[in-house]
Amino acid sequence: MAILRQGGILNDKNYGRIQDIIAFLRERLNIELTEGNAAIFITHLCAALERIGRGEKIEELDPDVYEATKSEPVFDKALSLSLELQKRHPVLPDSELKFITMHIGALLVED
Repeated sequence: MAILRQGGILNDKNYGRIQDIIAFLRERLNIELTEGNAAIFITHLCAALERIGRGEKIEELDPDVYEATKSEPVFDKALSLSLELQKRHPVLPDSELKFITMHIGALLVED
């Protein structure tokens, strides 16, 4: 994340949002987000927030991938946390919630 910020790919406002999301998940899940368990998730969020800020279209998550996510026993908890994050950061559109839910679900499965 620091590399993205230093390279001008992640602006200060979105850096703060990412820091808040990491702290929120650490608190709610009692999981430390690391390079090993959350690098793809955090990188995705960084890129998504920047695209949203530029008004670019957010690609939808493949429906088959989301259906597989919904079949996981942790889905309801992951969705609930995603919705809480959206309330904290209204800039996150509904289309992004599926990605966030998938990534949070992966964190929960690993735990």
